[in-house]
Amino acid sequence: MKLIKIEAQNFKGIEHIELNLDNAPFNNVFTLVGINESGKTTILEAINSFEYNEEKNLSLISNAILPSKEKIIPIKDKINFNGSIKIAFTLLLNENDKKELKEYLLKQFDFELIEEIDVIITEQIYNYKNSNYENTSYEWNMPLRGKPRKSRTKKIVDLGEDDWKKTVAFIKTKMPKILYFPTALFDLPDKIYLDPMNEQDYKSKFYSLVVQDILDSLNEQLKIKEHLVNRINSANPIDKDHVKQVCLRIGRVLSSEILKTWSTVLTKKAKGIAVDVDKDEKGIYIEFKIEGEDGFFHLSDRSLGFRWFFVFLLLTQFRGKRKNEDKHIIFLFDEPAANLSQKAQKQLIESLEKISDNCTIIYTTHSQHLINSAWLEGAYIVTNDAYNGEDEDFVVQDTNINIYRYREFVNLFPQKVSYFQPILDVLEYVPNELDMCNNAIILEGKNDYYTLNYFFKIILEKKDLILLPGMSCSNVDSLISLYSGWGREFGVLLDSDEAAKSSKARYEEKFGFIVNDRIITLNDINAKWSNKNMETILSVSDRLKIQKECFPDSKNFSKNMYNKSIQELLMRNKKIEVSNEVKNTFEDIYIALVNLIKK
Repeated sequence: MKLIKIEAQNFKGIEHIELNLDNAPFNNVFTLVGINESGKTTILEAINSFEYNEEKNLSLISNAILPSKEKIIPIKDKINFNGSIKIAFTLLLNENDKKELKEYLLKQFDFELIEEIDVIITEQIYNYKNSNYENTSYEWNMPLRGKPRKSRTKKIVDLGEDDWKKTVAFIKTKMPKILYFPTALFDLPDKIYLDPMNEQDYKSKFYSLVVQDILDSLNEQLKIKEHLVNRINSANPIDKDHVKQVCLRIGRVLSSEILKTWSTVLTKKAKGIAVDVDKDEKGIYIEFKIEGEDGFFHLSDRSLGFRWFFVFLLLTQFRGKRKNEDKHIIFLFDEPAANLSQKAQKQLIESLEKISDNCTIIYTTHSQHLINSAWLEGAYIVTNDAYNGEDEDFVVQDTNINIYRYREFVNLFPQKVSYFQPILDVLEYVPNELDMCNNAIILEGKNDYYTLNYFFKIILEKKDLILLPGMSCSNVDSLISLYSGWGREFGVLLDSDEAAKSSKARYEEKFGFIVNDRIITLNDINAKWSNKNMETILSVSDRLKIQKECFPDSKNFSKNMYNKSIQELLMRNKKIEVSNEVKNTFEDIYIALVNLIKK
C-alpha cells in the first residue's frame, strides 16, 4: 500500500495544499526546494502527523521537538482559532493488498467483495475552540460492497457497520510506515539496552529493533532475546562464546555496509566497527565502537558529521529492510546532511538512490549538491506569501504556504529565480579542465553550448567535438587569447545577427592573422540563417515541441523554458524524437565545425 496524495488544510502556515505522489519519478524520490522560511519543514510535519503511523515518535531518538496539537493551529488565527485542521491521505492498494482484503472479508465475515477498491482515503480532523484542542474525528472513504457468500440473492449490499469498523482496523495494519528524520542530530546512545527495565526508555526500544534488523540481515534466524539476552544471563561459558561470535558477525556487516562503502565520506582512519554485548546494573546492552589508528572510540567521541552519517546509514540501510514486513516505508528527511561537506552531500544522493527502489523518499533542501537532475520529475517548489523577496520583511500574518511542481512553477513564475536557484545551479555548466586543454570550438554562451552539445551528443551521437561557452558574442576575447597562447587549434561560432557580425569584425581586427578563417557565423554555414541565432534556426513548432518535453503545460514558446528544457534533457541523456529537418540542421553545423577545427 502506497501513499499517493497528501492534502492539508489549516496546518500551521498551510491554508490548503495538495502534494501528489502518484505521478512518481522512476526512483520514488521527491525533492522539496525553497528558500528559508518557505515552509518545507511544515509540509514534512503535516505528513508525519499521520495518526496511523506506528513510528511517528521517531523524533524521540533525536533532539528535535515536534509540534503539539496546540502548536499546529493556523498562524493567522493563533489568538482565537475556532475551526478544524484537516489532513487527508490517499492510499493506493497493490494487488497483494486487494487479495488480502478479499480473503479477510471472506474468512472473518463470510462476505464476498464484489466491487474491488483501488484507493482508500482517510482524513484526520482536529477540532479547536478558542485556540484550544478539543478532539479528533476521522473520516474514511472505503466503500466495501458485495454480498454474503451463501446468499442466493444477486443484490449487492454494503458491509455491516460493525464489520466495516473491524475491517478498518485490519487496513490500518497494512498502512505505510513513515520515518521522519528532523534536521537535528539523531542521538545514538553508547549503550543500547536490549531488555530495558524502564518502559519509557524509548531510545533503547527503538534501537533494539534496529539491532534486530541487523541480525535479520545475517540470514541466520538470530533473535535478540534468544541469542543475546538469554545467553548473557546463562552461566554456561559456551553461551558467552556464542555471543562473541554473533558480535563479530554484526561488526563485519556494519563495517562492510557503512565503513568500507562510505569511507571516502566518513573517514579513512576508521578501520572497523567493534561490537560488544554485556551487562550492568541497568540491564543487558550492546555497544558499538569505532576502531581508529589510536584505539577504540564510542560514536559520541567522533565528529558531528561522522555521527550524523553513521546513524543515517544505520537506520536507512537496515531499517528499510525489516524482515517479515511488507509495509511500504516513507522516509522524510529535513535538510539532510545540511552541515556536511559537498562531497558528503553528493554521497548522500547516491545513498538515497540505492534505498529508493523499495521505499518513497521525500526530502527538503536548498543545497544544489542535494539535487539530482534525474529526479526533477519529482521536484517541487515551496513558497510562502509571507516572504516576498530577499530584501523584504517576513510578514507572519501573510503566511500561506504553497507547493508547485518545479516545471509548473517555472512556467507560472519564471522571474522568481531565487526559489529554484539550486536546481539551476545543478544544470549549470562547469568547465572541465581537460576540455580547456584540448582543441575546441568557442561559442557565444552557455545556451549555445547546451544546445549544440545536446544535438551533437544525444541526437546525432557524435561526441568528438569539444565545445566551450564564452560570456557573450562580444566577450570571447580571453578564450581566443588562451588558445592562441597555448598553440591549440580552435574555432569560433557566432550567431548571424548584427551584434555577432560586429564582434567578428572586432576580433579579426584585434587578433589579426591568429583568427584568420577561424571565426564563422551561422549564415556562413547556411545563407538562409542570416540574422538568426541558435534558437531561431529552428521553427517555432520544433522549439515548442522540445520545450514541452519538460514543460508540457506551456502553450507558447519561451526562450527561457526552451533553454531549460535543453539543459535538462542533456543532463538526463534523454533522446527525444525530432524531425529529419532538425537533424539535418545540426548535422550541417557539426560538419562545418569539424572542418573549421581542421583549418
